[in-house]
Amino acid sequence: MVSNKGQLLQDPFLNTLRREHVPVSIYLVNGIKL
Repeated sequence: MVSNKGQLLQDPFLNTLRREHVPVSIYLVNGIKL
C-alpha cells in the first residue's frame, strides 16, 4: 500500500511529467511495464 507521504511526493511529480509531456514508462512493483 502507498503511504500518504509517498502519495504527496508522487502526485506532483507525475503532474509535472504530464505537463511537460515527458515520455515515461511506468512499471508495476512486480516489473510489468504498463
